Amino acid sequence: MNICPILMCARCASPTLHIFIDRRPRRRRPGEPAYVDCLYGCDRCRATRVWGNEPRRETAHGRELAEAALAHAVDEHGMRRERCPACGATGRDCSECGDEGEVWVFDSLDPCGEDCPLAGIERSVDE
Repeated sequence: MNICPILMCARCASPTLHIFIDRRPRRRRPGEPAYVDCLYGCDRCRATRVWGNEPRRETAHGRELAEAALAHAVDEHGMRRERCPACGATGRDCSECGDEGEVWVFDSLDPCGEDCPLAGIERSVDE
């Protein structure tokens, strides 16, 4: 990881020094490897941007929590994969399924208790 790269700033439209700010977890689908995006800030205008990524180190406790949440979603909320209704499962230029042809669906997203792992998940607009 480069702590202080010279990058082209979108706001300044010139190559400027960018300072490393933080790492931000990248969203992923189940089964994909975990990565974090590296955030940098322009030294001139303070605009932030993502530049590069690195593998996220998962702890054993984190893996246990993720596996438990997945098992809970499948067993208690009926999580499963179905054909994408937007592209008809072709997976061509589809933002709904990410070009995979399948989407995740749930029988119910209503929390089943106080410690339900799905308590903070928002419903999509077209449900």
